[in-house]
Amino acid sequence: MSGQLAVRDLHKRFGGVQALGGVDLLVAPGEAVAVIGPNGAGKSTLLKTIAGGHRPDRGEVWLGPDRLDRLPPHRITRSGVALAHQVPRPFPQLTVRDNVRVAAMARGHGATVEQVLTLCELDTKADRPAASLAVLDLKRLEVARALATDPTVLMLDEVAAGLAGRELDEAIALIRRIHATGRSLLLVEHIERVVREIVGRVLVLDWGKPIAEGTPDEIARDNRVREVYLGDGSATTSSRRPAPPPASEPLLAVHGLTAGYGDLVALRDVSLDVRPGEIVAVLGANGAGKSTLCGSIMGAVRVRGGSVRVGGTEITTAPPYRRAGLGMAYCPEGRRVFAELTVRENLQLGAPLRLAPQQLRERLAEVYDIFPVLAERGAQLAGTLSGGQQQMLAVGRALMSRPRLLICDEISLGLAPVAVDTLYRALTQINDRGVAILLVEQNVHRCLALADRACVLSRGRLSYAGPAADLLHDDRLDEAYFGTSDDHETTT
Repeated sequence: MSGQLAVRDLHKRFGGVQALGGVDLLVAPGEAVAVIGPNGAGKSTLLKTIAGGHRPDRGEVWLGPDRLDRLPPHRITRSGVALAHQVPRPFPQLTVRDNVRVAAMARGHGATVEQVLTLCELDTKADRPAASLAVLDLKRLEVARALATDPTVLMLDEVAAGLAGRELDEAIALIRRIHATGRSLLLVEHIERVVREIVGRVLVLDWGKPIAEGTPDEIARDNRVREVYLGDGSATTSSRRPAPPPASEPLLAVHGLTAGYGDLVALRDVSLDVRPGEIVAVLGANGAGKSTLCGSIMGAVRVRGGSVRVGGTEITTAPPYRRAGLGMAYCPEGRRVFAELTVRENLQLGAPLRLAPQQLRERLAEVYDIFPVLAERGAQLAGTLSGGQQQMLAVGRALMSRPRLLICDEISLGLAPVAVDTLYRALTQINDRGVAILLVEQNVHRCLALADRACVLSRGRLSYAGPAADLLHDDRLDEAYFGTSDDHETTT
């Protein structure tokens, strides 16, 4: 089993978004390499492009003497490259053994099915339907299906996501056993412990471009990497406006929230509150559970335990429309504007039904006052706007319901600094009008400069809850982002 994986000057764009912008990477035979970076850095795009799921716009991918970037995905698999995804999608009604057998057929001369089952500790569950497996075994099955193609290079895209404690120990042990077989590994991973214990080299991407490369220890000390994850620190707490006076009752009260997807638990016993007129930041590394928290509060993710209250009203099991009726608005990650509708039409969709024409005009005027560019481009198709303008449109659409609480998930993701400046000025204006904000962000220093209080999530648990200013000088920020401690207790 041999062959160096060589990625040379790889470029990939999706419309106006540059996902990869000149990535070079070498993975020697038998080497384990990790690719890390913030949301939107291009990590998963890199793996999918290598595996043939995306066709590169420019650049080359080689495995030994074989060029792969011109081949269809099935030919790339037969050449010796396999990808295990973060979210397992086996054939649910087939047995574990048959799922692995189907994967082995993809290469024609794949690894022995029974050997793969044993290596992945699925041999005792081989005759069970895949739908009956718990999360850890589903992860094992996803890896087993990739292994069944007998790859020279195995790529793992966040396969440890959602695991904790003993499950994480077992996932790390599995990856080590696979590496010991002589296969090369290319990991995209956000759990620092997985990176630290398995790989010898780390490549860091930001906005689709490599910004650092070195050992895990070297990367942990790299100021450029810290800046990408935490922000450059140029925004300080000196600009924070006075905190609103304490209210007798929180506007939003989350208590003991546990939530997830299928058998995967993404949030565990999380409690926080947002008071009227307050800005609360939610921080944490990729995969920490931030978007799951937003989805749980808005009713898009099933809550398994705990409670959510708005203005004293219990909404834990309420449908999303009822939450909106209580004064909540959600600006999700990824903007999600309707590209084929105009700016004005997108905004109108955010307003309650049956508004009188004059009321609709008043609400549009309020949004245009905060984002004048939307007034200028009211008749323009949303899909033709820049990324920053689309994000302004997404926020403006949420404001059309005149919310008491605005939940923003990663609104600065992938935007140029000038666009981020505009959005943060707008958040200040929105908050000055009495709207409370729950702000999920990646630029930690910028976010904390605006917020009154902050919460940090680490692997689905709350590791900090307290004043935003204190967190800038708190070692727990490093723990949450860079794993300087494996066990966290909430501090306040």
